[in-house]
Amino acid sequence: MNWGYKILIGFSTFVVGMLCMVGVAMKQSNEMMDENYYEKELKFQDKIDASKNLFAVAEKLSITDSVNIVVLQLPAATVASNTVGTIECIRTAEQKRDVKLKISLDDHGRQLLPKALFVNGTYQLRLDWTTNGTTYFHSQPLIITK
Repeated sequence: MNWGYKILIGFSTFVVGMLCMVGVAMKQSNEMMDENYYEKELKFQDKIDASKNLFAVAEKLSITDSVNIVVLQLPAATVASNTVGTIECIRTAEQKRDVKLKISLDDHGRQLLPKALFVNGTYQLRLDWTTNGTTYFHSQPLIITK
């Protein structure tokens, strides 16, 4: 085989490889973690201030993972009858698996999240709530195993 054929085979292999890579890349989803990411980024200082408000509270937020539920225990000082807020469990791998709920606390300041809402994997848990005019925010990874 002469050197011209070797160059042709090498170039053809390169082109086929690149076309395969383009095909694989086209099948990948490129979802952002948040729909309005840039707008939320401009308001990020509010989240920092809300996190500082939570950090200033003596009692800490507790997250307990049991067999069928995840229990979120908010600090007693941050809970009152007028507590309102949201819970976002953002699935970083696929956006359609995100879980967004309004905070609905029981008499002990706990929020119960049934594991039936989730699939196994890692979520980014975001708690954002307001009590008596003070805003609180907490974010952390949450690993769900059933």
